[in-house]
Amino acid sequence: MLVKVAAGDTLGRLTVLEGRMGPRQPGPLPHVHEGHDETFVLVEGRLRFRVGNGFHTAVAGETVFAGRRLAHGFGNPFDEPARYIAILTPSGYEDYFDEVAEHAARTGSLPGEALTRELMARHRTVLAPPLPDPGAAPPPEVDAGS
Repeated sequence: MLVKVAAGDTLGRLTVLEGRMGPRQPGPLPHVHEGHDETFVLVEGRLRFRVGNGFHTAVAGETVFAGRRLAHGFGNPFDEPARYIAILTPSGYEDYFDEVAEHAARTGSLPGEALTRELMARHRTVLAPPLPDPGAAPPPEVDAGS
């Protein structure tokens, strides 16, 4: 995540981030923010979003809005990379990304689910219950042998 417009530039009203997601990356676990809204503008590639109880594949040029208190998440199940702009209103959640980056730099890996829950809670966010994506590719069949 690259900060394009920082909270200090807007008196805390909004933050603009640029994100990149490689092919076949699962993305963040579905979650719910209490304190801010997020708007995603897809610049390149495709991403699969969950917003509320719905799922949508967004393509370059599309915008997806995830309001506060609404479960959302996204990932890149496709073979090409994706790039997006995320607009957070108001600012503040970029501090969560700083904590994740600090952990990754210190340990060489992203936080596990327990630490993710702890970090999110510090920023008024909780993980959402999982919801199966009806548009997701089925898992590959396993040949049980003859």
